[in-house]
Amino acid sequence: MLNKALIGIVSALVFLIVQAIISSVNTKATYEFSINNNIEQKETLKLTLNDGHASMLISRNSNRQDFIHFDGLFLRFQNHYYLFGIEHIDNNSQFMFSSFFIDSLRSGEAIYIPRSPSLCLDKDFSDLLLGKKISV
Repeated sequence: MLNKALIGIVSALVFLIVQAIISSVNTKATYEFSINNNIEQKETLKLTLNDGHASMLISRNSNRQDFIHFDGLFLRFQNHYYLFGIEHIDNNSQFMFSSFFIDSLRSGEAIYIPRSPSLCLDKDFSDLLLGKKISV
């Protein structure tokens, strides 16, 4: 009895992972989200999702240039994305896991809702970003 339940749970998990892999391999999109904190400071998040590979660049335009760059892989469950990879901040690199939600609107705009606030350079920044889908 327990073996049949365990087989059902494992097969459901395998099905979900295969579905996420197929969905991420078929994803090709580039998004750009930005926020103006004040007159001289603007933060931009550019996210490229292409065939299971994710590239993210977070930049701050102020008196000096700050960048966070991410390279890795992603899994996609409908509009939920899970990223695994290496985050590069200045000369330091570290393994990172991030998850977020992106919804594309009919007007061509997109909504970005992060689940990990560590991605943002400014801790006062909103949990909801509006941006646009650059390419399909």
